[in-house]
Amino acid sequence: MEAINGVNQLGIQRFAFIEALSNEFVAMTGYGVYVYLDPTEIERLFNNYQKLRMPVSAFVRQCVEHELN
Repeated sequence: MEAINGVNQLGIQRFAFIEALSNEFVAMTGYGVYVYLDPTEIERLFNNYQKLRMPVSAFVRQCVEHELN
């Protein structure tokens, strides 16, 4: 049962990350994340975010700024 909860928790974290990333893209450009990044790139960013352990808002802001420059 713990393994299922771990998988569910990771899915929830991934969903929250994608939501935050998309919201940041919308706020800065008027368009969602999938206009700029494909799902593979978003997964790579999520994995990087998991490793860095920084606030999601700061991480996604950096990602969007990097992508737009």
